[in-house]
Order: sequence, then C-alpha cells, then structure tokens
Amino acid sequence: MEKILERYDNYWYAEKAFIASDLDSQGNWCQEYRKLKAKVEALSRSQRHLMGEQLDSLNVRELQQLEHQLEISLKHVRSRKNQVMFDSIAELQSKEKALQEQNENLEKQQIMEKQKAKVVDRQAHWDQAQISSPSLMAEANPTFNIGPYQGMAAVYGQHQVRTGNGLLPPWMFRPLNG
Repeated sequence: MEKILERYDNYWYAEKAFIASDLDSQGNWCQEYRKLKAKVEALSRSQRHLMGEQLDSLNVRELQQLEHQLEISLKHVRSRKNQVMFDSIAELQSKEKALQEQNENLEKQQIMEKQKAKVVDRQAHWDQAQISSPSLMAEANPTFNIGPYQGMAAVYGQHQVRTGNGLLPPWMFRPLNG
C-alpha cells in the first residue's frame, strides 16, 4: 500500500510541475506573439514605404534612407538581370555553334548523297549504252588507240576486247599468236 501511495505522490507532483511549466510557457508564448506581431507590422509598414505608399508620415532623413535602400536594391536587380542576360546569350551562342556544325554536317552528307546518285546514274547510263550498242561505245572512245599501238587493233581483229566489266583497249593484251 505504501508503494501505491508513493507512486500517487510522484505522479501528483509531476503533474503539478507540468502544469506550472505549462503556465510559464504560455506566458512566454504570449510575449513571443507580441514580439512577432510587432515585427510583422514593422515589415508591412516598410514594404508599403518601399512600394511608394504612405510616405506622408516619413521625415527627410527617413526618405533619404528609403531612397538609398531602393538604389541598392535596384543595383542588385540590374546586376542579376545582366547576369541572366549574359548567361542566356552564352547559351544561345553555344546552341548556334552546335546548329552550325550540324548544318555543315548535313550539307556534307547531302553533297555526298548527290555525288553517289550521279555515280549511280552515270553507271546506269553506261550499262544501258553498252547493252544497246557495244560497237558505238568502242568507237566513241578513240583515246584507247593512241600512241605506237594504233595499228595493233588489226592484229587482234577488233578495236576493243570485251571483258566482264567493260571494254579494254587492245594494247592491254599480248598477242595470242605471237
């Protein structure tokens, strides 16, 4: 029974201490509330002054301080604006450079594709011309019979020798019977 009474006393004193500290903290909260409320009012008044409102109540010294504060703020704003502008200019310049390089690569690729198309087209015309009239093609290239081998075509019995890929001049072959 004594233990139960001791526990009762301990809890009762602990509760009393808690209630007392709660009352103290409420007093602190009320005081803290008043301080914060005064700060909020001062800040809102300052904000109104910075916005150009309710300036009638300010004296010359306070107006000069406000002007100085506004000039400093304006310098910070302009500095930040300039930094943002310079950063965006640098970013745009790097994008421009990348786009120019991409454009140059695309132009090179386009030129190469045009050249490939021309080669394919020429090859197709060449193949078509060989199929339609191989004798005309042999006569169309008189440069194959230039030099001391001009008379050698008679030895072979024809102007050009046909190979798997096209026509070759007779001077590129040795005489078969000689």
